[in-house]
Amino acid sequence: MNLADIFKKGRRKLVKSESHKAPPRTTSPLPDLGLQITNAAQVPTTTPSILASPPLIPRPVSAPPEMGDAEASGFNNDSWPNLTTLLGLLDQSVLLSPLKAVLDELNSFVRFYESAVTARTEIEALRAQLEVLFKDLCGHFTGNVPPLMTVSMLNLCGAIQTELRNLDGNHDRNTISRYFQANCDLDEITASYRRIQGYLERLMLNANLSMWAVMDKQATEIQLAKLTPSLSASYNSAEATLVRRRECTSKTREQVLLDLKAWKSDRNGEKVCWMSGMAGTGKITIAMTLCSTLDGGHELGASFFCNRSLPECRNVKLIWPTIAYQLARFSIPFQGALNQVLERDPDVHTKALRAQFKHMILEPLQHTIHALPTSVVVIIDALDECEDDGGAEQILDVLLEHASKLPIKFFASSRPEPYIRERIGKSAQTSHLILHELDEKMVTADIGTYLREELISILFMDDQLETLVKHAGVLFIYAATVARYIKSGNSQKRLATVLEVSGPGRSSSNKTKQIDALYEAVLASALSNSDLEDSEKEQMKLVLHTVVCAQEPLTVDALARLLKLSSTEVQEALRPLWSVLHVSESGTTNRVSILHASFSNYILDFSRSKQFACDAETHNGKLANLCFKRIEQNQPQFNICNLVSSYVFDKDIPNLDDIINQAIPLDLLYACQYWVVHLNLGHKSNTQAQILHDFLSKRLLCG
Repeated sequence: MNLADIFKKGRRKLVKSESHKAPPRTTSPLPDLGLQITNAAQVPTTTPSILASPPLIPRPVSAPPEMGDAEASGFNNDSWPNLTTLLGLLDQSVLLSPLKAVLDELNSFVRFYESAVTARTEIEALRAQLEVLFKDLCGHFTGNVPPLMTVSMLNLCGAIQTELRNLDGNHDRNTISRYFQANCDLDEITASYRRIQGYLERLMLNANLSMWAVMDKQATEIQLAKLTPSLSASYNSAEATLVRRRECTSKTREQVLLDLKAWKSDRNGEKVCWMSGMAGTGKITIAMTLCSTLDGGHELGASFFCNRSLPECRNVKLIWPTIAYQLARFSIPFQGALNQVLERDPDVHTKALRAQFKHMILEPLQHTIHALPTSVVVIIDALDECEDDGGAEQILDVLLEHASKLPIKFFASSRPEPYIRERIGKSAQTSHLILHELDEKMVTADIGTYLREELISILFMDDQLETLVKHAGVLFIYAATVARYIKSGNSQKRLATVLEVSGPGRSSSNKTKQIDALYEAVLASALSNSDLEDSEKEQMKLVLHTVVCAQEPLTVDALARLLKLSSTEVQEALRPLWSVLHVSESGTTNRVSILHASFSNYILDFSRSKQFACDAETHNGKLANLCFKRIEQNQPQFNICNLVSSYVFDKDIPNLDDIINQAIPLDLLYACQYWVVHLNLGHKSNTQAQILHDFLSKRLLCG
């Protein structure tokens, strides 16, 4: 079955479940809590745990209550005493209000509907079993420190609420008695009770803090901090603004997002979905939108957005530790299982990628399979942006190898590298969505919608818009660059320039012809401006090539100090390039970065960018020399933080971070961190060898 068929099948199931039945999120196996449930829906078997010992699943602490004569003869106001008690306990803490709200709905539901049911035998048995769960939950929510409402618990609350509203919304309460005379309605409510019971069992496992050995919060935080996660890689981190990550424009990519929703909701479907597309097809915006949607529904377990501009986001060795860290924040049971792993092997996050995945992801997941919600998704975006291509390949291999054992789903995206296509094609556990092979009419319609929204203040004719859409093809980055370029100057003049660069007869490949023509127009407009002095053009090239070759984004001030320019000169050099560069405005820092990786690919390829090309080897050599000079000119050369004594531990120095930030500006820090990288990437010469010798023998900084 190909991907299109899978998604069509998933969408049919999704539409049906949203219209008539509860979502199929309950098809994963529930824990054996000693409850005898008959006629339960069949679920797929789960691969046994690879652990030596089986997962710890607690039994209820109390036996099912005995029903007295009054209860056996009919339902009354006291038929749910443990539920009533639990509601009272939850009412004592505003932090537990989400759980209180959903159990209030459940309380209202069961009391109303049971008064309308005439065939009560099976309902009574389920009520007794649910009351056992409510009694056990009362035990966990009694005390001075009740469990926190984690995202995992919010997910389970949402699942219960969905069950109630799907069932309650299908009937008119004024005629409910007549409806429930039919066996199909009784079967429906009984099945719903069973699913709610499964969610409550998972809630109880999340609330049982002692079981997961996470009572010592401070010790847990210390353990998690040792993972050194990349907090910048989260989809909604502060750095997302720095590298200009954004969600899809409204009314665009709707079909793709529906397909991904169908994949996510199909509990029996593939555990891994791989989205590939050539540069500029909109992978990041789709992944960002998916993250936001999942996060809103408490279904996002973790996210890691790779980015070559940020050191902590291009290190493939940080992916699994970061995902493990976020999953521990998502779920207390997972956190407890991960803590046990870290206690056995505190250095597990430094091991090979395969060992990282096995011990920090797979083992904790299998230990807590019955406590996790059934709709959790982890997202890894832009694996091709990692600096270690072999590492990205290992991430893919380990996911595909263990896909069938995963109780959660993974979504990943990258460019269509050959090794990725080869491995995905051989895997029966993975869906593959190829963006640049989607229906072209659908993509061009989305690009048209995007351009209308972005250029809403610009006057243009319909045929002009059609030309822009035609030039874009399937590349959203073309449309984004066009919009930024047109809006950042004389809009009508720039619109005319873009419309003229159709690119016939160019040497670029068909895949890059239009984007190359656009980038050439942008650079020609900036660097061929007759109003600029030659020195100003050289400054613009220097700044542009430095941003392209920099190992991490630098601020305007840091660029100025490193390049021996004024901040005003750097700002003036950047201004004509705003359609291909991004200057963040977060806080007091104005960091400069490439808008999209396709621009780096273009300007570093002489065959594509020709007179505008950046010679990476030459410019890296220049940056290495600038780093050496920046270090050499720093004063003082010894004890640059002016500390009182080198014998005092860092932890005992008040305001040390402030002292460091004041004494070591960003350009000096950059020079100290990356001189060796630029030296290695740059052109080698005898002069540079002498500079290196002088630096190593005389100029090493002492902090």
